Amino acid sequence: MNRYRKILDKRGVTLIFVLAVLLIMTTLSVAIFALYTSNMTEERMQTDAIRAHYVAQTGVDVAFGALLQSNRSLLTSYFDKAITVIVTPLSSTITLDNGTASIVVSSYIDGTERFVLITSTGSISNSSLTQVSKMSFNIKYPQIQKWE
Repeated sequence: MNRYRKILDKRGVTLIFVLAVLLIMTTLSVAIFALYTSNMTEERMQTDAIRAHYVAQTGVDVAFGALLQSNRSLLTSYFDKAITVIVTPLSSTITLDNGTASIVVSSYIDGTERFVLITSTGSISNSSLTQVSKMSFNIKYPQIQKWE
C-alpha cells in the first residue's frame, strides 16, 4: 500500500513543471538573441557593401572628370594614340570621408577603336569589404559610357 501511495503522491510535480517551463523559455531567449545578433551583423555588412559601392563609383566619376577637364587635355595627350601603341595604365588612390578608392585608368583596343577603361575599387574604413566599379568609353565619344 505504501508503494502505491508514493506513486500517487503529486508533491514535486509543480517543481518539474516549473523547471520545464524555465528550460523552454531559456531556449527561446537564446534563439531570439542569436537571430537578433545575426541580423545586426548582416545589416552592417549590407550597409558597408553599399558604402563601398558608392566610394568605388565616386572614384570612377573623379577619374572620368579628371580625364575630361581642361578641354580633354589629359585624355587626348595620354590616351589618344595609334592602336599599335601600348599605353601604360595610370593609377591613383583617393581618400574620402568614409573610405578610399583605388583607381586604375587603362586602355584597350576593340576592332579599330581605342577604349578607355576606368576601374575603381572602393573600400570602407574599419571594414574588409570592397566593391569594384568599371566604366569604359570610346576615346572619340566619351559621352557614351558603358558601366560594368
